[in-house]
Amino acid sequence: MTQLIDGERALAWGAIESGVGVVTGYPGSPGTNTFNAMAAMAKDYGHHAEWCINERIALDMAAGASQGGKRALVCLKSVGMNVALDTLMVLNMTGVHAGLVIVMGDDPGAWGSQNEQDTRALGPLAELPMLEPSTPREGREMMKWAFDYSEQLQSVVILRLTRSYSVSTEALSGFHPPAKHPTREPDREPMSWISALRTTEGNHAKLHDKIARATAQFSDLPFNRIEGAGKKGIIAAGMVHAKLCDALHGADTADLSILKLSALYPLPNQLIADFLAGCDEVLVFEEVDPYVEDNIKAIGYDEGLTPPILGKRTGHVADVGELFRWQMQNALAAYVPGFSPRTRYAEENWEREKPFRKNHCAGCPFPEIISALRDEAQRLGQNPFISADPGCVVMAAPMLDTKLSMGSAIGVACGLGKAGVAERTVAVCGDSAFYHGGINALVHARATGATPIVMVLDNGGSLTTGGQTTPDTGVHIDGAAGPQVTMRDLALACGVSQVREVQTQDTDARMRAVFRDALCDPTLNLVIVRKPCKEV
Repeated sequence: MTQLIDGERALAWGAIESGVGVVTGYPGSPGTNTFNAMAAMAKDYGHHAEWCINERIALDMAAGASQGGKRALVCLKSVGMNVALDTLMVLNMTGVHAGLVIVMGDDPGAWGSQNEQDTRALGPLAELPMLEPSTPREGREMMKWAFDYSEQLQSVVILRLTRSYSVSTEALSGFHPPAKHPTREPDREPMSWISALRTTEGNHAKLHDKIARATAQFSDLPFNRIEGAGKKGIIAAGMVHAKLCDALHGADTADLSILKLSALYPLPNQLIADFLAGCDEVLVFEEVDPYVEDNIKAIGYDEGLTPPILGKRTGHVADVGELFRWQMQNALAAYVPGFSPRTRYAEENWEREKPFRKNHCAGCPFPEIISALRDEAQRLGQNPFISADPGCVVMAAPMLDTKLSMGSAIGVACGLGKAGVAERTVAVCGDSAFYHGGINALVHARATGATPIVMVLDNGGSLTTGGQTTPDTGVHIDGAAGPQVTMRDLALACGVSQVREVQTQDTDARMRAVFRDALCDPTLNLVIVRKPCKEV
């Protein structure tokens, strides 16, 4: 049966068809919907799916599953890869046993992120293969290839996707999950999973050998190809190639040669050299940073092939934000004589190209909560410094003093205190962020005598990414009840002086009274405000 499938679900299909045994992740878009699809199909196809309280734990679990002989998939986003990096920079050295693939979502344009991070640079940093699909069909096939290649190379393989890819759709059919999940005997080879002084240098040499083999093999990958034989070259990386096809539709391409590039690291050196050899000049389209643009210059220099390379460095292509089709057509009009596509994309219609994102934030209660806190502080003659974690509290951003990364709010509040600021400090985080990175900082605050107010805004889960639950509820992703690990118990164990709670049914006056009590309490204390999103 043929179905219209989006990019993230196509990746899920590919993972199931690969016989994945364990799926882990932490909510973050893009990437969440691949996990959600895997979780929905877990009972039918026999894999285990589990949200983790942060991305490092998700990768740690996947590493254990791989060592135990089961194929594993990790779903996270760009800033989540930062959290997982500590484990990744050891796992690259030890290698893997059963296939281990990471679906990593970048967010050009920062439509749902606190930064516009181009995570492709982590490919060469970690020396791990990284690819990016251009269509849902290719994503499905690339996922199956990635698991096989991970086991062949004994390496983690990273698949990068962007929001435009995640919402792109294609009619696909022939879904064929394996009759039996591929498994291996657990790997207990002495020292093979131990990163230590005696193993590191040898493992690093092995890693370099793996990348050298991948560099040679990637020139023959079906996901990379040269189209046309013109002297004007265009390189389009990943999902941007699909946008390029739309931008060029109906135009005369006889003078063009196009390199469709899905292998981001290692780059296919021979294929790129062959491409550069046939071009008088090259225009590079990619999102977000000039990663490909810079690296092909190095390849060309080594090969003695130095046609002019145009792109972000030269001002021919926008160097921030998502790359839209109208921007590509503007660049093509200046690059291709007589450029005349059948469909014109215009800047004034840019929102038609903006990827759709469901608004989970409609009816958010947090702005009025922070406003009430500010009001009560003012009545007490206070003007507290408020630091916050990313997440739902971003809706109250104008009333905050700082917002950095997950788990940073408490540390920032402690730092403000060490700087000797006269005002009270308040650290605000969501319920999911509290578990993700707040607990360690709370222990540190207690151990060093810091006294911020820690406020947890509890709306029942990770609502900006779809409502995933936290350990406070004791509800698993399949809806089954499990043991609760409550914020109250954890905070008291970490040494806070008192936990105050505002319940869903409490009035505004009751909430404000709790805020006044906390603001008058000079000790390290916790306030939990339980307010669900309003129906709109």
